[in-house]
Amino acid sequence: AAACGLNPHMSMLELWMIKTGRMQNQPDQPTQNSYSPLYWGNQLEPLIANYYQHKTGHKVRKVNAVLQHPDPDKHFMLANLDYAVVGCDEIQILECKSVGEWGTKLWRDGVPLYVLCQVQHQLAVTGKQAAHVCVLICGHETKIFKVTRSESVIEHIVQAERYFWECVEKDTPPSVDASESAAKAIQQLYPAHVPLTVEDLSQNENANLMFDKLIKMKEE
Repeated sequence: AAACGLNPHMSMLELWMIKTGRMQNQPDQPTQNSYSPLYWGNQLEPLIANYYQHKTGHKVRKVNAVLQHPDPDKHFMLANLDYAVVGCDEIQILECKSVGEWGTKLWRDGVPLYVLCQVQHQLAVTGKQAAHVCVLICGHETKIFKVTRSESVIEHIVQAERYFWECVEKDTPPSVDASESAAKAIQQLYPAHVPLTVEDLSQNENANLMFDKLIKMKEE
């Protein structure tokens, strides 16, 4: 989703800087007083998967590998799956999510756009037909959504990701948005602010004559 410019947590520019080695992908380290949402997401993921198994009766298997699109023309498309659904013709992938108070509003009308993009990307890479998204909301409410493969959506995703990867290969920054992530990336990309050139025109006769004329025109 970040490569398509749809991830609310990471901009295309920040991802580009990580891919080109200009920025390190920050590990999920706890601070003195709290743990990040990513930490809790990783901790809760197995619990969400267990709930999903009990709720649906489907068996799941953890996928410990980075998958690559089999088409050499789409070699830049990689996917990390949470779980594969085993022995089910209808559903093949399980994506687990946990959201807190801030993220709840994004799920009010169903699966957020950035998650749909992520899952369609997974379906594109694996060639599978459908996935379930199981989300734990504020630690006490769980919802399961089905996402069916859409060839038209996948076509747009491939085009967007191809553009992003060309930016990486050409070492050209992608489009910049107004997100906090992009602002952080810009600050790191351009740490030194070079002031504009200042020229002293006080001894320039032509400049002084023009300035005097402008003052007189203003007074008239």
